[in-house]
Amino acid sequence: MFPRISLTITAAAVLALAPAVGQAATNWSFNLQTDAPTSTTGSSSSYGNSRTYTASGVTVGVSAYSNTGNNGSSTTSVDNSNANQLETANLAYNGSWQGLGAFNQDAGGSTSTTAGKDWQEGQSPEHSFDNNERADSALLSFGTSVNLTSITFGWWNNDSDFYVLAYSGSGTPTLTGLTYATLAGWTLVGNYSNPGGSTAGGEFTTTLGTTITSSYWLIGAGGFTTGVGAHSGDTSSGSYLPLDSTSTKKRFDYLKLTGVEGVTNGSGTGGGGGSGSGVPEPGSLALAGAAFAGMMGLRRRKAVA
Repeated sequence: MFPRISLTITAAAVLALAPAVGQAATNWSFNLQTDAPTSTTGSSSSYGNSRTYTASGVTVGVSAYSNTGNNGSSTTSVDNSNANQLETANLAYNGSWQGLGAFNQDAGGSTSTTAGKDWQEGQSPEHSFDNNERADSALLSFGTSVNLTSITFGWWNNDSDFYVLAYSGSGTPTLTGLTYATLAGWTLVGNYSNPGGSTAGGEFTTTLGTTITSSYWLIGAGGFTTGVGAHSGDTSSGSYLPLDSTSTKKRFDYLKLTGVEGVTNGSGTGGGGGSGSGVPEPGSLALAGAAFAGMMGLRRRKAVA
């Protein structure tokens, strides 16, 4: 005699497998320098422009930000200060470069003491993501929640410290008008100290080593402390040196962002900002339906017998 099996329990078990069937991990990678973008917004020289790429069913938009806005009650920004508000920057691309860079909105002036200006901005090496006078960062906006596994920089100068944040809040993150110190809903993935080594200029790839998944990732030059903001990424006596430190141990970082790799629908710790609907894929439902129909047929045959 066959044991009686609850049809309700059986159906629930089969349907519970459907999401798992549709969650096969997909590995993807983007070369942000050599891959042709599927679309762009803004002109190549405008602030707030972006480049969008698609590969292996994954889409990512890249844009640039820098802390060039008002500093507290001041109507201008201040050199090397976390109190400057964030504004959009120009995401800089040149076919002869080794990666994407950033031009911030404070370019100008004639000396380092020119108020409210980043006087070397736009000149080499400040045609990269850097933290000299202003702190630049790249925002990666994916069409779905992903686990970012590695980042490649195709060029660097002077020092190569960088940090990575993942958005763990809800909805779409806001950057403009906030400061690095007041960013809300972001989780520090890690500070990566001089992974480029001792010879400036060479390409390097860093494995992030995180299980976090998110639709939004922020990559910046230097280092980061939650609630404090960006810092130099360099240390003295075990403490990070602030952006305005005059220590000889502080070194400015200049990096060009070349590539990112990651996994979609893999295992990981869920972050915020995901755009996935949570609805099983059609293929998953088809497989679950077929399995359920088979079990129904088996039940009928047993009843006849």
